[in-house]
Amino acid sequence: MNHETHSEILEDIMFLIYPLILVFGFYVILTGPRNPGGGFQGGAILVAVFMSRYLVFPISMESLNFLKKLDKIMLIALILVAVVYLFLGLHQTSDLFKIIYNTLMNVLIGIKVGSGLTVVFYTFIDIEGGEED
Repeated sequence: MNHETHSEILEDIMFLIYPLILVFGFYVILTGPRNPGGGFQGGAILVAVFMSRYLVFPISMESLNFLKKLDKIMLIALILVAVVYLFLGLHQTSDLFKIIYNTLMNVLIGIKVGSGLTVVFYTFIDIEGGEED
């Protein structure tokens, strides 16, 4: 694929669609405790922004190291939030703590899935791109 040529019409349309994908992804993440969906599904939707960005304008991902670090930080945060929630006995308190916990976990899972799948996608792209040279 030639990296220098791309469709300006497709690029303009995708830049209009990006905010819609982001809003829908965060909607699925935030309404996960009450509706079908949640962190994993919302995070997978958010990856569509990075995948479509590559398909419209194929360039390498410069911030892949940042996403790898973010993925590790989200894993640690997920474990810490769950441990604190259980060991402090917040699961036995009011429904407000349960709602806050579920929403926080969905957001953390969404960010972790989004960063992790983006790293996987761009790693595969780099591997495939390396074989062409």
